[in-house]
Amino acid sequence: NKFVATYETGHTRAFYHGRTDTVRTLSEQSVAFVLAMCDDSIDQLQRMARLREACAAHGAQLQRVLTGEGIDRHLLGLYIAAVMQGKMPAIFSDKAYKLSGGGGNYVLSTSNVGWTPMFGGFAPMTPDGYGVCYSMLEGRLNMSVTAWRSHVGTDADAMATAISAALCTMMKLADDCKDTPPTGVPASRL
Repeated sequence: NKFVATYETGHTRAFYHGRTDTVRTLSEQSVAFVLAMCDDSIDQLQRMARLREACAAHGAQLQRVLTGEGIDRHLLGLYIAAVMQGKMPAIFSDKAYKLSGGGGNYVLSTSNVGWTPMFGGFAPMTPDGYGVCYSMLEGRLNMSVTAWRSHVGTDADAMATAISAALCTMMKLADDCKDTPPTGVPASRL
């Protein structure tokens, strides 16, 4: 169990010829939430507070990408220009760049295909990674999880089971905290 570079598709269709950029979903807040969920000394209200913080951080990152402030397509453009000029800057061979997902090295690659029935999926970006394609529908979530069979450290079925279990645990967390207002939110906004 470890935290890895995670890709989520963020569309940039608001821009002329816009396609996608990367929503980097691994954040300090998402790590704090996961650690709280794994710590038996943390109560449900504290866990819910960490979840809300993680969701707020994710929403802010998503908005940055949707408004053209993502970094990955910019870095891709710089990489392509460097290849064309035959001058490769050190950043593109730096270990931290690769570990952060640079160069398509996202161990967990995800994509939400919207509020429509989902068909298919996609391959992982790395040999030791996973591809998770999902679609949210009323009353259910469709999900496709892929992994390379050639890698002994991955198991798509086990990952799908773990994701389902985590979602059920989060549903119980939400149910346990449903009567408790979020901290710092005025009662008039509830």
